Amino acid sequence: MTQDKPANELNRLNGALEVLGLLREKLMLQRDELGAESAQEAVDEMRSQVDALQIECQQRRANLHPHHKSYQFVLTDEEVLPVRHDCYVKLLRGEAELSEFKGQTLRLADWYMFMQDDKPQEVVNETYNWLALDEFGRADLHAARDIQASPLPTTRERKEIYRRLFSQAL
Repeated sequence: MTQDKPANELNRLNGALEVLGLLREKLMLQRDELGAESAQEAVDEMRSQVDALQIECQQRRANLHPHHKSYQFVLTDEEVLPVRHDCYVKLLRGEAELSEFKGQTLRLADWYMFMQDDKPQEVVNETYNWLALDEFGRADLHAARDIQASPLPTTRERKEIYRRLFSQAL
């Protein structure tokens, strides 16, 4: 398969996802305007079909680039804790919390890896950031930006991340 075929497919999928998103939004507005129960049921059924198509397109898009993957870790003073990517995204969106660390400031490691046969092979990029949590354990992105100290890991923490990635202990 040539390189432009996956790129073309990715562009088509991104376009389809954008259109499906707009269609879903329009259907939600129409449903709110309708009063009859049968009409709401019809719109809900159509919305479910659009949702299924969106999920299918997202999965197909993810399968086009299976050779890279991001792994996130929370670094505390005592340990290196892996964080599932979907949980990490929800945390940064404000949809999840780390209540066991409420009120603390932690560090976040994000390693972007080259994958082969669904196994990490090589580190492509590493980023480290502060993760300030409010009194409920929600990420406070504004407070994290104000921290002047370096969020870089210690040698021990970096070795532990490396061990976890390459031993597949995630």
